[in-house]
Amino acid sequence: MIKLNRNIKGGKPMRKLYSVLIICLSGILFPFCSSAQDEVFPTKDAIWNIYIPERGAMVTSHYYGFVGDTVFDALSYRKLYLLKDSVLRENPENVYVGGVRVSGKKVYMRPTDTATGKLLEEFLMYDFSAKVGDEVFGGMRPMVWGCTFENLTGSDIKNTKLQVFDVRDSELGREFGVDLKFESAEGYCESEGSDTWIEGVGSLLGLFLPPSSIPTGKQKWIDMAYGQRSALMCLKVGDKIRYKDPGCEECMEVLNVSENVVIPVTVLQVGNRRLSIQSSENNLPLRFELLSLSGQIMQSQIIREAESHIELRVIPGIYLYRLIGDKVYKSDKIVVR
Repeated sequence: MIKLNRNIKGGKPMRKLYSVLIICLSGILFPFCSSAQDEVFPTKDAIWNIYIPERGAMVTSHYYGFVGDTVFDALSYRKLYLLKDSVLRENPENVYVGGVRVSGKKVYMRPTDTATGKLLEEFLMYDFSAKVGDEVFGGMRPMVWGCTFENLTGSDIKNTKLQVFDVRDSELGREFGVDLKFESAEGYCESEGSDTWIEGVGSLLGLFLPPSSIPTGKQKWIDMAYGQRSALMCLKVGDKIRYKDPGCEECMEVLNVSENVVIPVTVLQVGNRRLSIQSSENNLPLRFELLSLSGQIMQSQIIREAESHIELRVIPGIYLYRLIGDKVYKSDKIVVR
């Protein structure tokens, strides 16, 4: 028989125990209370506003964001696009840049040559677990300064490693100072440039561009000559601005908005094994595919009606679906129970 401890007076120790349990459970039951900086890298509802210089002049904003999912070598990636405008949505004029995935504190990218469609090797974008003095091997990284990876040759892709020389806490999150070195015939050469990473934001140069000197302020960019580097001007996640350069006047200017906008396709899961798909007739026909995480097509059919229902005939698990048409490409994860 278990005896109760009668030395507990007024129930105070029990109240303390309940308080501890509530605090511990709150982190499980209410994870949305944690700060945005607890996120290693945003892969949903995020748009980066990046300035990239070209010959002799400063160019306007380039917007990048994630739309949909894909699978390479049994690994799931978010699809990164160079957006036609500053609105995060499906648009046939968006340019696919590559897939991005997060594993623990590391962020990887699998780029695609936009001119040839060739899938390039995965490289390490960020390692937010690194400490001062660590050497982080980045893999075969494209050394390009354009908006996308285009017409790359062997000399454009180099085996790289990053040297972490500073780690500190800031209001935005943990900041990392890194130097880039690339492999040559003599081994890894001296630093090619430096960069600042912010956990929950990414590079202050802008996503996938190689490190270099980082200027800040919009006017500085306007006055720069050719040869200077890009900069992250703003990052918006959902309806909140997570990062904004001091020289950025407006985070997401609504400009050059394309008129060639796809009427959205709505996909709803009804129960555990049924999808409801609603689309404009202008988007039809659509091809529906259900894929395993290894990329194998498990189910496929043509949709010819504006409102359709699809029964999922697969074993329980996590899958990717995609809808493909002349004006539509939509994909996402789905759990079948």
